[in-house]
Amino acid sequence: MNQLMAMLILGLGFSGAAFILSVPLLFKSNTEPFELMVVVGLAVVFGVFAAACLVLRKRLNSLD
Repeated sequence: MNQLMAMLILGLGFSGAAFILSVPLLFKSNTEPFELMVVVGLAVVFGVFAAACLVLRKRLNSLD
């Protein structure tokens, strides 16, 4: 379980970093639909990792 939690946190960090790096694409004068899909996709992946970390943390705390 601890290894799973570590991998989730690692994925959360990488997806958050990629999301932060992709936000400047939104401020171009004419944004392509593909760029919007990339930013939204990274935001969704970040949200999934964050939710999974919170759920797993609650499960690990209830086991103690």
